[in-house]
Parts: sequence; C-alpha cells; structure tokens
Amino acid sequence: MGTVVEASAIATPGGDPSIGALGLADAAARACIERAHRTPDDVQLLINVGVYLDRNMSEPAIAALIQEDIEANLEPSPGGGQGTFSFDVRDGACGLLTAIELIDGLLASGAIEVGMAVATDADPEPGLTEGFGFPALGGALMLSTDEARRGFTRFRSATFTAYADLFSSAIDWRVENGGGRNVLTVEIADDYPARVLECAEVTTRELAEADGLELGEVDALFATASTPGFGQALAQRLGIPPARAASLPTGLDRAHTAGLAAALESSSLAETGTALLVSAGAGITVATAVYRW
Repeated sequence: MGTVVEASAIATPGGDPSIGALGLADAAARACIERAHRTPDDVQLLINVGVYLDRNMSEPAIAALIQEDIEANLEPSPGGGQGTFSFDVRDGACGLLTAIELIDGLLASGAIEVGMAVATDADPEPGLTEGFGFPALGGALMLSTDEARRGFTRFRSATFTAYADLFSSAIDWRVENGGGRNVLTVEIADDYPARVLECAEVTTRELAEADGLELGEVDALFATASTPGFGQALAQRLGIPPARAASLPTGLDRAHTAGLAAALESSSLAETGTALLVSAGAGITVATAVYRW
C-alpha cells in the first residue's frame, strides 16, 4: 500500500489581474477536489506551501484561509470525529514535494486518510515589486493510499549552501516622499540555471541509488526550477530521453511553488510506470521523489 496522487489541478488568473494568490489557491483546491470526485469535508489535512502572497501576507496561516474558503469541515464533527487540520509550510520552490512527504507520513501512520497540498504564488503588489518574474499560478494535489499501488517509494532533499546567493528574495522598508512602504525584491543570478541543474543532477542520482532505481527505467520526469527548459536539460544529464520530461504549459515555465502541479497537467502519473519528481529553488535546495505505479 502506498501514497498515491488522486488528482491534480492548477488555476491561473486568465484575464482577471485582480485574482491574487489566495484566489488562485482556492480555485486550484476546488478543481482538485472535483477531479478527485470528493467533497471538501473529505480533506483531513490541508498544507499550503505558497511563498509570494497577496500584500506579502504571512499571518494567519494561509492554509486556514483556504480551508475556510473551500468550506472544508468548518463545523466541529459530532462526537469529536475527524475534521480538517490545516497549516503552512515554507520551503520555497520545493514546498509541494515537502508537503507530499509530510502527508505521506501521516497517511502511512493512519492518522489521516486524505490529504491535500496547495501551492500558490502571485506578485504581491504589481508594479511595486522588483525582479518578480514568476507567473501567477495556483496548484493543488490530492493524496490518499491505495492497496494495489506502490505510489511514492522514496524522497530525498539536499541544500547546496555554496550557491545560496544565486536566488534570493527579501522585503525591505523604503522611505519615499515623506512616507514608506515595504518592497519585495527578487534577485536571480545569471548562472543560477546552470548551477541548479548541477545540484538537481547530484540529488536525483543519490535518490536513484538509494531507491535502487535505474534511471533508464524512468518513464516520466516531472522537474521544475523556475527556469525554462529545466526538465528537458535535466533529463539529458540523467540519460533519460528528453521526450519523457514533462513540458510546462505555455507561459508557466517560470512557475515557482506550483510549478510541479503545472508539470503534472501535461501527463498524468496514472499513465506512467515509474516517475521522478524534482523541484529546485533558492538555497540552492533540491527535493526529489520516486513514484511507482
């Protein structure tokens, strides 16, 4: 019995720039629930991993706001039954895989039967932030257990601190015209794409060795690092045919925390025998997982 992805979904603002990070998270979560043929009350654990949020909001937990918006177990269960526990995890672009690993542990322990991971990012203050190049995007994954499938068999993550300065973001107070405001600045060095590729290769090879996986056996690679062409370049370095690497939908190749959900939109995990999931971002931090049908 393993942890499996029941459904995934993404949400974009379309032509409505007023839809922010929370609205995108809500839309993705609702779509994911519908695709899984479930109700909001089925979600016993909800983890949000978004980083760039409306007006740089950090409190209260965004997961709790999403839970309220989608109306997941808003009232106490009669007799103290299972409700919905929601919280945020901040692990940058690796957040979705980190959330999946946490949900996997709770599913394996029997503490929950269904969990959802939600990722969302949008420019917190359009026109005021500096260097923000990520598309507005929400993503959600629904997870549960299946006695007939292996699902996620191994996770591995690593941080390469020597490259910590290649991708950074910070909020600074700026005094302007007698007043002041917080300004988000995102800085990504020119050599970040090359270095993140190297770090992802090292971590993925370590994962494959620990799991006894021959990289030539990989049927699908879902890899994102907020850089165009990352998945295909990583596949080539690993000896996986580039055609097996998922391509993100047009305009979403620089997606941040929801990038992995966007990659899954191009090819369902249910259609693959063995898949590799890789996310990388600031740190440089890389998170990886093996998923087997």
